[in-house]
This record gives sequence, structure tokens and C-alpha cells, in this order.
Amino acid sequence: MNNCMMNRTISPSTIAIIGGGLSGSLVAANIMRKATMPLFIKLIERNQEVGRGVAYGTPFECHLLNVPAGKMSAFPDEPNHFLNWLHRNGHEEVKASTFVPRKVYGDYVQATLSEAEANAPAYVMLERIVDEAIAIRSKNHNLMVHLSSGESLYVQKAVLALGNFPASLPKPVACVENHNDNIRDAWSSHAIADLNPEDSILLIGSGLTMVDAVVALHAKGFQGKIHAVSRHGLKPCSHKPTIPYPTFIDLETAPKTARELLHLVRQQVRTADEQGQDWRAVIDALRPVTQEIWQTLPLKEQKRFLRHVKAYWEVHRHQIAPEIADVLDAAEESGQLSYYAGRIQTCQQFDNKLTVTISERETQAKIVLQVNRIINCTGSNCNYRSLQHPLLASLQEQHLIRPNVLSMGIDTAVNGALLDADGNASELLYTLGTPRKGNLWETTAVGEIRVQAANLAQDLLKSLNPIPYAVVENWFAPKPAMLFRQLFDKESSTYTYLIADPQTKEAILVDPVSEQVERDIQILRELGLTLRYCLETHIHADHITATSQLKGITGCLSIMPENAQTTCADRYIADGKILQLGNIQIQAIATPGHTDSHMAYLVNNTHLLTGDALFIRGCGRTDFQNGDAGLLYDAVTQKLFTLPDDTLVYPAHDYQGQTVSTIGEEKRWNPRFAGHSRSQFMMLMNNLNLPYPKKMSEAVPANQHGGKVLVALDYQI
Repeated sequence: MNNCMMNRTISPSTIAIIGGGLSGSLVAANIMRKATMPLFIKLIERNQEVGRGVAYGTPFECHLLNVPAGKMSAFPDEPNHFLNWLHRNGHEEVKASTFVPRKVYGDYVQATLSEAEANAPAYVMLERIVDEAIAIRSKNHNLMVHLSSGESLYVQKAVLALGNFPASLPKPVACVENHNDNIRDAWSSHAIADLNPEDSILLIGSGLTMVDAVVALHAKGFQGKIHAVSRHGLKPCSHKPTIPYPTFIDLETAPKTARELLHLVRQQVRTADEQGQDWRAVIDALRPVTQEIWQTLPLKEQKRFLRHVKAYWEVHRHQIAPEIADVLDAAEESGQLSYYAGRIQTCQQFDNKLTVTISERETQAKIVLQVNRIINCTGSNCNYRSLQHPLLASLQEQHLIRPNVLSMGIDTAVNGALLDADGNASELLYTLGTPRKGNLWETTAVGEIRVQAANLAQDLLKSLNPIPYAVVENWFAPKPAMLFRQLFDKESSTYTYLIADPQTKEAILVDPVSEQVERDIQILRELGLTLRYCLETHIHADHITATSQLKGITGCLSIMPENAQTTCADRYIADGKILQLGNIQIQAIATPGHTDSHMAYLVNNTHLLTGDALFIRGCGRTDFQNGDAGLLYDAVTQKLFTLPDDTLVYPAHDYQGQTVSTIGEEKRWNPRFAGHSRSQFMMLMNNLNLPYPKKMSEAVPANQHGGKVLVALDYQI
């Protein structure tokens, strides 16, 4: 019968993230914060700087965030992350209600990525690649990412963090664009360069991009006339403090037409007004369920919403900082800025000027404007049917993506996996943010992107290694016989494990205790075993290891986890490596969190020695020796809990007389993990306020040197 072999070491997987703006940077940061397996991350960005993208790459200090600082954390489970970073980095004056320059937020995203990289395990590597992905090909259930430089990357997963594509111009203006340098895109670096004081400007669009242009012109001291035209002539509303408004919509009974939804919202606005509350509170109350409401609408009603309600929704939902609104209001009141509701019918060039004819929305009257420059402020283009980009062309050619029927983005599964032309969810390609607009509607703000980035990182890590530590040489052969003993030290409540091959009589002791050397030697002698190794799960703080004494008596070798703070071990064992003891296999599983170099050990795929990472109905503390509650949660849930439910759990300590559990039991009943999110677990662990172990000051330095010999012993085996 043929053997069915699996890799004995964990080969590093590679994830390509295409796009290094906010979305790509947050996915990379979340992966590095959560990864507990060998991993390479290739962050591909054509610009030298990552973390900024269009929005946060602005050079203007006057371009402010549209959301106050207190709501702009990069991580959904750490709401004060951005605010704390500001206070640590020279912005002590910033309050939660402050609207911070977008340039500063770009600094924050870059710092967040760098911090995640610095704190990532040594086996998780980030590579920044300054290049552009132009094609992706599927190959042997993996992907080849082809770059414009000619280089190709072989990866297991790819994330399209494409952000926003440049806007398209109205046809009358597009006809003369190629022949006129005075028609420019608002996102270009020279959009408002080379203007004369007396020039006049036409801004196409009156949304957030128009706001950026007006504010930048104001900062440069521009005094000329500014015209802004859009189909409805609406401008974004200003933020205003509000009192939370109660939830007023039930997803199960929510209206299924755009008209009824609009009627319901207007009704609630009137009710809020009667109660002395602002309409903004009503809009805010919709935000948590906006995506779900959108998805309950029939396609016909989604189209109706886009035709009739979209413009009004966007100016009320996507509000601007009050100080920015003041700049716009002052420009309008002075006559410098004028708004028009209508369509551009013609655009012609005469000498150095452009003559634009607008058909007014209500009256169809003709408005003729003569301007020196036209700036396209219509926002991003998310119609993937019309976008001209080699990467998208490559994906469409292979039928790997399906443009959304609403001409907004591409179709995705719930987890962001791309749907192919037949509607099948990919197991290799994912996306987030703007490309999901047709499916989610609201998906471009930091609030939505940070949640998508965190969830996507979690899904990617799970999909790369669903059962990471199961090594079987022959699926059909019986498991080799094993001698297994659980020994207990009452003073420290420590379990030591004696494991031996009955045929070869070779033995190993895991986490031996100094005070129990006589007991261990006696058992070895009675069973006729030869001690080959002493193996530690980590540097202990509550007892002194017996390794040094046992080495002196038996000549065994000491083995420590890789990266443990000690230099006296005979060998070090790395994540995924196998220690062979006769016919017994012991596989190391890096489980950092209790300490930064903690290991669990899977013995013959049936017995899991969890050390202090997982107790029976509990877990080890995380408040010293570089402990990290988040890493412990990830290690347990992403590694240990992916093992078969019948895997036996043997901890390093127990204080209730419990001896053994199973993975299935702990997943269901362990009060530290069952039903708890990562953030809830971290909050719990960070507030235990336990006293330090009594022997900590003595035990840690002793164990860093292999254990202190307290009594000279002379035993013979």
C-alpha cells in the first residue's frame, strides 16, 4: 500500500497584495499581526510610498479627513488606536472630535504598517515591491503575478487592493481632452498648477473631489472665478455633533423599494426634528445596516435608487469637516464660487480658453461659460466594464472576474473572494473596498475598509493552512505504540510528561521540575528507559526546570523552543519541525502569546502538549516575558483549534485536579475562547491583574541557564 505523505515542515506560503494604499496596507498589517505560520507577503505598489494612495497622498495640509479622529482607527477592535498614535507622535492637542489633515493620516497608515512589520514573528516577512501588476495567471492551484518590469511572482493567494481608478470625463469634454493641456484630472499633481490670478475654472462635479479642489485653490490664494457643475448641483453637507438616534429599521421588515425607503427616512427626519434632534443622527443610525439594506433591495430598486436618490444620499451621508464647509460657504457668499445643476452639452476650444455650454436641470436653459481650465472632479470610476487596465483585462480574458450588473465594481462572495464569470467563488483571488461597491454600496470609507481588511486577513490565514499540524506517514497504518505518563508537581501545579517508545526504550521528559528529579529518575529506572531528551515548552516563571540536573545524571540533550532567551540548550526546535523518538513523532507548534517563544507539541497526532498556551477551561497569562494576548488568541484559534476535535489536550498546569481534555471540548467550553472575539479576549487577558509567580525572580534566570542544580544527586539507571 502506498504511503500518503504530508510535508514534515511548514513551507512558507506567499500572499500578493496588489495595491499599497490604505486597503492594501491594512490587509498586510492585519496579516502580520495575526500570522502564526511561516508566510511571505508581497506588497506591490507602483508608487515609492505605500500607505497613502490618492486620498492620503495629498501635499495640502488643508485637506482634512471627513471623519473626526476618534472614529478613524485602522483596527475595528482598537477604537483609540489612531488617537493614541497621534498623542504619541507630536499631536497631543488633537481630540476625538478633531478633523485631522489627511496627510497626517497617511503618516499613521505608514507607521501602522511599519509597526506590524517590526512586531511580526521572524517567520513572517513583508517585501515592498515598487512595480505594477499587469496580469495574473492561474497555475497548478496557485497564481503567477506578472509585473510591468518583466518579473513574475509565484503566490498562493492574491488580494486586489486596487482602490480608485481615475474618473471619466463627460463626452463633450473628453472630445477635446487630448488636444488641450488645460483639461486636467483633480487627482493629478499638476491639477491646479500654472494658474494666473485672473483665470476662471470649471470644476466638473460638486462632491468631495470638488471640495478638495476648492480648498486647495483657497490655500494657494487663488482669486479667480470658480464654477462647479453637476447633474443635481448639490454639495456635501457639514458635520455637526448629534445625539445618537434609535434604530428605526428592521432588516426583515425593511421596505423593499427605493421610494418606501426614502419615505421612511424622511419620516424619521421629521420625527427627529420634532424632538429637537438633527437629521444627521437619523443618517448615522442607518450606517450599521446600510450594506444589509442595500442587499435586500431587488435589482430594479437598486437601479432606481442610483437614478433618483444616490446624489442626495451621498451629500448627506458623506459629510465634510465644519472648517472645510466654512471655506466653501465663504467662497460662495463672496461670489467667487458658483454651483450649477445641469449637463454639459458642448465644449469647444477658442484660443487659450474653453467655452462650455450647460443645459440647466430644471429649465433646460443654456448657460455658457468661458474658462481657462477644466478640472475633472467627478470622483472615481468604478465601472469595470469600461476601465482600461492590463490587469483587469487579463482577469476578464480568463473569466476570473465578473463585472457587477450595476456597472459598479465586480461581484464578490461575502468574504471578498472574486466571483468568476459563472458565479463561482475563487479560493485564490480576493478584493476589498471600492471593487465591492455594487455588492455592498457603502464600502469606500475607513469604517468599512478596516473591517473588511481584518476579516479578509483572518480568512486568508485560515485558508492557507486549515489543519496546519497533522503529520501522518501512512493514513491506513495503525498508530505506533507509545508509553505516555502524566506526572504532577503539587507545589507549582506543573505537569511533566514522560513519553517513550516501548520498543527502543528511548524516552523524553517534557517540562521536568527540579524538585521532582528523584521521582523522574525512579520511573525511568523502573520502566527500563533511556532518557534521550529534556524538552521545554517555554522559559518557565513558576518553577525551575530539572534539565540541568537530568543532563548531569543521564547525559540527555536539552531542547528549547527556537528564539528562547537562552544560550545553553543543546538543540533548538523550530515551528513545524519533527523530533523523532524511535517510532514516535513529536511536532513543534509555535504558540506565542504566553511568552514570545512558546511551543506546543503534537505527539503522534493524538496527544497535544499545550504548555501554558491552552489549559483545561483556561489559558496561561500574557502579562510578562513579552506576552501578547492577541498572539495567544490567534495561536490557539488558528492553530490548535484547527486540529481534529478528538485530539487529546494535556496542559502544563492545572489547579483544579483536571488531567486531560480534547480540542473539541475546549473549543466549545473554554470560557477564555468560546464565544469571544479577539478584542474581547484581549480585554479579558489585559485586565486579569494577577500577582506574579512567587518564584519568578529566581526561576526565570535559572531557566534561561538550563535550570539551577539545587541538590547534588547521584542516581544510577
